[in-house]
Amino acid sequence: MSEEDAEYIPLGPQEYSIITEQRKSGRRRRTLWIRVVIVSLALSFAALILWNIQSGDKPLSISRPLSLLDFGPGTYQALASYDDERAQIYRGAASIRPLNEKMVLMYKTGHSVIYNRLPMHFVEVRPDIPHRLIYSDVAFRMAGFEVIDALANFSKSHSDMNEFSEYRRLQAARADGMPIRGDTTQVDWDLDRFKFAPLTTHAWKTFPNATWYITVDGDSYLFWSTLVRWLDRSFGDGQTRPWYLGYDEVGDPNPKRPRYFAHGGAGYAMSQGLLQQIYTNDPDGEKFINDKRFDDIRCGDCAIGDYIADLPGHNGHTDGGADLFHHDGLDKVIFRPRLWHTYVLSLHHVAADTNNMLRQWEKSFLPTLPEWDGVRQCDLFLGLAPALLREGLQSYIKAHEPNVSTTTLVRGRAVVRQDETDVGGGGHLNEAPSPGSIPARTLVMEDWRAEPVDKIVCDEDCLKKYGRDFNASCDMACDAQQNCYGWELNYRSCTLAINGWRIGSSSSPFHITTAWRLDRIAAVQSAMPCLDTRWRARADLPRYKMGLKVGRADQVDTGLNEESWRTWKVEEQSVSLTAPATIGRRH
Repeated sequence: MSEEDAEYIPLGPQEYSIITEQRKSGRRRRTLWIRVVIVSLALSFAALILWNIQSGDKPLSISRPLSLLDFGPGTYQALASYDDERAQIYRGAASIRPLNEKMVLMYKTGHSVIYNRLPMHFVEVRPDIPHRLIYSDVAFRMAGFEVIDALANFSKSHSDMNEFSEYRRLQAARADGMPIRGDTTQVDWDLDRFKFAPLTTHAWKTFPNATWYITVDGDSYLFWSTLVRWLDRSFGDGQTRPWYLGYDEVGDPNPKRPRYFAHGGAGYAMSQGLLQQIYTNDPDGEKFINDKRFDDIRCGDCAIGDYIADLPGHNGHTDGGADLFHHDGLDKVIFRPRLWHTYVLSLHHVAADTNNMLRQWEKSFLPTLPEWDGVRQCDLFLGLAPALLREGLQSYIKAHEPNVSTTTLVRGRAVVRQDETDVGGGGHLNEAPSPGSIPARTLVMEDWRAEPVDKIVCDEDCLKKYGRDFNASCDMACDAQQNCYGWELNYRSCTLAINGWRIGSSSSPFHITTAWRLDRIAAVQSAMPCLDTRWRARADLPRYKMGLKVGRADQVDTGLNEESWRTWKVEEQSVSLTAPATIGRRH
């Protein structure tokens, strides 16, 4: 057989096939029969639709793929009519129409990192975010979206500054089709600060009637529907009130003139009322954009916060959101008993794969909640903690139910389990650990770091009081502190996590050991069940100030605790299962 007599099928999961002339006729007959069957089915289906219409019945709902062209302002009604499984993700707590029309989301990034950060935000359609804008330092199109050069006009007045040599380099590289490095440098960060005022001005001019303008970095993740509902419920007068919301970060700690700002990576929200205050006497934003603060202050979010602090009626702090917007990733979120039912609105330093993981989890989780609800701290911990920690906690809780024996939970090495003593009601209570052993109530992970919260350090001399084994001694030191939820051990000291805990991440090759007190974390979940609708609704009441305090987060004066539960009268338990719109509104 010569090469002229053979035909190759070059693609597909199977290996390459050689088809001779004798086999071609058979294949053609099969192809013809397949076409006949397809045409017949199509005609039958069309006839069935026509029969339904003529008989007066509602036409059949035809499922079809959802394309980018389907989505824009006001398309929720069309989406609701689709018989497509992807429509399910916009029900339950994700159903935020028509609130989404009031929001503008601005992504701020730089061209040297844009391909590492932005694409994951746009790989799926988001009809719940109809107004999305991307700002960078090079203008081009990506996935059908315009990437806006935030510095296009601003750079003309700053062309002599060293930072703008980087801007000129980026422009030249783009024009010449040259590759641009994918890492960040100090000069990139310095250039970034000049984008804040121009992008805010552009968004204001593009959507002048929006209620909220949300700015976030490209490597951040927003729990969008949770954010939208929180803004509408707690700050529903955003059209007129000048709200500035976000993680309250320290800028200038001078006690005579303290200045704070909303951390850009955590994301921040500016109301229509605030932008009216900024632009009423500066309609084109020239005064705002060219304010000297952006030259003198090295971070743009600091500068914009300092600018807002000088506007009438502002006190140098954000107006709320300090416990809800997070300036770090999931591994560094601080889980506190008082904040167990607090909303989570954002995470920062989120890699592309983590971004996708969060989105897939959010899509599956939101439909399980009431429409008024959203993602809370306990949801993140119980749903997204590493498997060993999550499953370890579940195993511990199960082991302490009646008639269930305790199992030892360790990673990387054996840990001696302590015997347990029965207590009333069929429960169990671990006895105090003896030197050289760690009880099953403690989960130990080697080469793992979860930075302790409100830390207390027990140095080498302190550890020697509890015995020679530093791991066991560290656990005993934690046990002596009522509010200790875990510990971290390095080669010379033990640090206790007080009043809360973090998930953490791998620390190799630094050889740090981290442990969590499963019994105390389980006690938080037992006292304040995460998915108990009454707890979730009650946490939104204004008296608990969840995200409603002006300024920095308060470790003592916000959130729920066991006393709240004990004093909650039986007749109050019916409150707010339907969560009225004004449940947590600021006045």
